Amino acid sequence: MNTKLLSISLLLLGLTGCAPDTGTAKKEEVSAQPQDVTAEFRPLADKIVAAWSTLDVSKAAPYYAKDPDLAFFDTAPLKYKGWQEYADGFSKAAAGWKSMTIAINPDFRATREGNLVWATCTAHFEMTPKKGNVMSMDGRVTEIWEKRGDIWLSVHEHVSVPTPETLAPSPKAKKK
Repeated sequence: MNTKLLSISLLLLGLTGCAPDTGTAKKEEVSAQPQDVTAEFRPLADKIVAAWSTLDVSKAAPYYAKDPDLAFFDTAPLKYKGWQEYADGFSKAAAGWKSMTIAINPDFRATREGNLVWATCTAHFEMTPKKGNVMSMDGRVTEIWEKRGDIWLSVHEHVSVPTPETLAPSPKAKKK
């Protein structure tokens, strides 16, 4: 390559970096600081637990995204892949119950950043089986909602119960 052609090529390459921004390049979005939206989202959480408490999964369905690869974690089994698997699993479990109540504790907190909200709380669960004694337990809930259009949909839910204290290591246990 001759020197004159190389010089022109380098000059043109250098000038392209000085071109004005025409607005065609996608600008990086700056997200707002996370906001406490506890008061705004507590009513939504209450509607969702009321829907589940009917034992009719179709009542809870409007609050959940239907993407097939979303993960939902409940007390059992380990994981549901997508809404349909979650709905089917809950319906199968609920078939043996007369009733269920879920009470969200006062520790409910929700935080928003952009079109995502994450919420955490503890809750009290009571299931009355068709046969047998009432089952009562306290658990943890983490919810992630995404704003899609004009509505907020759950894109991830994690419900779990603590390990029984009899299985938890004693704080006085000595390591060998």
